[in-house]
Amino acid sequence: MNTRIFKIALVVIMAVNLSCKKSEAKLSEFKYADQPNAVACKSGYDDLLKEALYAFESDILNKYDQKGQNKLRAYRAYISNVISNRTELEKTVTPHTKAVFDVLKSKTELWDGNHLNYNSVVVSCILENMMDKGLKQSLNSLITTNSMRSELFAAPLRSSTSYARDTYLATFVALDLYYSKLNTVDFTNLDLSANIAKAQPIDFNKKPTATPIQEKAPTKEVDHTGHNHD
Repeated sequence: MNTRIFKIALVVIMAVNLSCKKSEAKLSEFKYADQPNAVACKSGYDDLLKEALYAFESDILNKYDQKGQNKLRAYRAYISNVISNRTELEKTVTPHTKAVFDVLKSKTELWDGNHLNYNSVVVSCILENMMDKGLKQSLNSLITTNSMRSELFAAPLRSSTSYARDTYLATFVALDLYYSKLNTVDFTNLDLSANIAKAQPIDFNKKPTATPIQEKAPTKEVDHTGHNHD
């Protein structure tokens, strides 16, 4: 009898482990592995959070400032569009970012339904390490009173530049204002490859414009008496 119970328990354990392995999606490619670390929260997937941040920044740069590649300008444009509900995510997300999003979704502690779980250990770590004390205080107040909404937090961000140098804040912005909103996008018939930035072709046959050489006026000689010699 004991042997039978043991076998049943073993089968249950194996089934649970198999189920967990299936739910843990893996990212096949890390494009930004050579970039500086984003957060140090000992989550077990800090490398994924780093990839998520840089993929997000790449997407908004290509969408909002493809020529200039000014990160601050791209952030401000994206945040303004979040506030006015004009983000056009279907025209922003690239295939790699979608792959990152799929893996993020498998980290169940990050999410509360379709929204970011502001009380998760990882998000709490990100909030705790933000450099901007004002934004941190505003966030904690909203979370403590259970009134946190991404749109409410986006407003004070519009007048801030902290995300340009604070990777913890930037990671929170990426998770809350970008990846969480991808939960509402229907990817079924979308061609995300159309959102990949196209490199500008170089015309090697185009000759540089010649700069005209200006002739110098003849120099007049002046003798010791101060008279000009023509």
